Amino acid sequence: MIGVNHRSGADLLRERLQGDDADLVRLLARGKELGLKDTLAIATCDRCEFWCVSDDRSAARDAAISALAEAADVDVEEITPYVHVLSEDVALRYVFAVAASLESRVVGEPQVLGQVKEMHQLAQRLGHTSSTLDRVMDGAYQVAKRIRTETGIAGQSVSMASCAVAVLRQMHGELGRLSALLLGDGDMGQLIQEQVTAIGLIRWTIIHPQERRAKAWADRQEIHWRHFEELPTALIEADLVVAALDLGRPTLSSDMVEAALRKRKRRPMLLIDTGVPGDIEPSVNALDDAFLYGLEDLERLAMAGRQQRADEIGAARAMIDQAVVQFQRQSEEQQAASIIGDLRRHFEEVRHEVLSEGAPDAAEATRRLVNRLLHLPSMQLKAAAPERELEVALRRLFGLSNGGEQGESGR
Repeated sequence: MIGVNHRSGADLLRERLQGDDADLVRLLARGKELGLKDTLAIATCDRCEFWCVSDDRSAARDAAISALAEAADVDVEEITPYVHVLSEDVALRYVFAVAASLESRVVGEPQVLGQVKEMHQLAQRLGHTSSTLDRVMDGAYQVAKRIRTETGIAGQSVSMASCAVAVLRQMHGELGRLSALLLGDGDMGQLIQEQVTAIGLIRWTIIHPQERRAKAWADRQEIHWRHFEELPTALIEADLVVAALDLGRPTLSSDMVEAALRKRKRRPMLLIDTGVPGDIEPSVNALDDAFLYGLEDLERLAMAGRQQRADEIGAARAMIDQAVVQFQRQSEEQQAASIIGDLRRHFEEVRHEVLSEGAPDAAEATRRLVNRLLHLPSMQLKAAAPERELEVALRRLFGLSNGGEQGESGR
């Protein structure tokens, strides 16, 4: 796993790496050109990463960093300090945790699993994955499903959105006549927009500094979109503002909100800031008729206590640890089955070769067969005699006696 996420990378850098399906296709293609042949790219508001299978960790790291640097339009030296690299069981545990939404800024975001599946399917259609990587992803989906079923993790974000609706109803009553503004297209903002729409607030407008992203989400959700320069006007019409830009700095100032409130004749406005750090100046909360909630505020309303959340996360992490052990065991069993299959095919080839020579009788045929089968192992055993590791392995494998004592299988 090689990439930049909300913990390792600067917010502005991640913003540059976000894009649509076309950008993802280009990222995958460039990664393949640089040597990442068995890989998928994960690009969301929280992360832009390559998940790949490779025998050469160093080469995979260099290729991924180069592809990410090109996508962000920065030098390799500029992006390298923000890139994190995980391998083997640590990477496996991370992939499982991402699919289960334990690595999101808001634990339990239900749309994360769907995003991962879509990006996996895209990589499959383009021929970028192998059976090994597909098995990893199947393992991730299984443990994510178990965590959603057996813990309360998945309900946390939905509960937070429900709390936002409850506050909005206290302020305005019926939702059907209200208007809302989605500022940005971050994952948590999208979730709140979808949840609030499902409950009855259907008049939405989205604004984003990147116009194509505003259009894309507006088309998907069948809502309106406006140019970023129209933000002051859009604020006047908004009873609810959900900020989800994640630019790492405030975009909505108290002066802008105060100006909108005056034009609204002090009609109350609920503002929900999903950015970390925030997209809205904290001083907005000091304005009359402006009510600013951050994710922690909604979480306090949604959860009975911090201990409940810690217990749920602990249980989910334990499930992931179990899934990693199970996956590794299955991989080892499959590897053993593959070796056994190769061994059987080799023995059959030697058997047919001996039979084709037309030995006069069964005794001669079996003598030749034994000699052929033991020739290479005998040479390898003599070459490895000083270490004795191969000798020990062969005695265990065939249950051979050692120093006059009977092997384990003969006891």
